[in-house]
Amino acid sequence: MDLQAAQTAFESAYNAHQEGRKGLDVRPEVNGGAFQVRVRFQDVDTQRGFDVVAEPLPSEHRSAEQLGQEVAEVVQRELMYGQLAARDDQGDFKRIVV
Repeated sequence: MDLQAAQTAFESAYNAHQEGRKGLDVRPEVNGGAFQVRVRFQDVDTQRGFDVVAEPLPSEHRSAEQLGQEVAEVVQRELMYGQLAARDDQGDFKRIVV
């Protein structure tokens, strides 16, 4: 699967300016065999956020465009909850696998 195409599909499906949350940092990136979107927000107390990770298998029957759109939907859904999770006890952010 062409993960660069998945990133392009994500970027067209997700519009960070539409979110309207000042200080929100959404960074899609391809790293090896994974497409990842890092979402971070610095509030008064701590940095909050989550990671959405897609590591598609060769046997999957979805296109890069579908993958990018699904990742965008997950990011939008998590942001609708309003309160982003802080780091856990090990210092990691919430990880969502798509």
